[in-house]
Amino acid sequence: MNAAVAVATLGLGMVTAGVTASVVIGKYRERVDTLRRDFDRLNEKCEGMKSQLDQLAEFKLNTQKFIDSKIYQQGSPLNLTDYGQKLVAESGFAQIFPSVRDELVLMLEKQSPTSQYDVQEKARALMDGLTGYEPFKPIEQYAFNSGSDFGQILRAGAILLRDYYFERHPELVNPNERW
Repeated sequence: MNAAVAVATLGLGMVTAGVTASVVIGKYRERVDTLRRDFDRLNEKCEGMKSQLDQLAEFKLNTQKFIDSKIYQQGSPLNLTDYGQKLVAESGFAQIFPSVRDELVLMLEKQSPTSQYDVQEKARALMDGLTGYEPFKPIEQYAFNSGSDFGQILRAGAILLRDYYFERHPELVNPNERW
C-alpha cells in the first residue's frame, strides 16, 4: 500500500506541476502576444512619423532653396549673386576664409566627394554644420549686429570653399568648364 500511495502522490505532484507549468506558460504567452501587438502598433506609428519627417525635410529643403535664391544665381555651377558677394565681403568671411580654408578642405575631403556637384553640395552641408566653429565667431557677431542670417553667410561661403577645393583637386574639374 505504501508503494501505491507513493505512486499516487508522485502522479498527483506531476499533474500539479503540469497544470502549474501550463498556467505559467500561458501567462508568458499572453505577455508575448501583448508585446507583439504593442510592437506592431509602435511600428505603424514610426512609419507614419517617418513619412511626416520626410515631408518636413522636403519642405525644409525647398524653403532653403527659396531663401538661398537671394545669394545664388540660377544655373550650374552655382555662383554668388551681388548680394551673396556682399554678404561674404561685409561679414568678414572673405577675410577669415584664407586662414581656415585648408582645414575646411580637410573636413570636406573626409566626406569623399566624387563629382563637382558632390563637392558643391557637401561643401554647403559642411558649412551648415559649422555654426559653432570658433574661427567664424566674428561672422556670427556680424550676423547678430546686422540682422543677417549667419547660416546664409556660411552657405554663401560654401561657394568659396567649393572653388578652393577644385583648386586643390583639379582632377574633379572638367577641363571644358570654367569655375
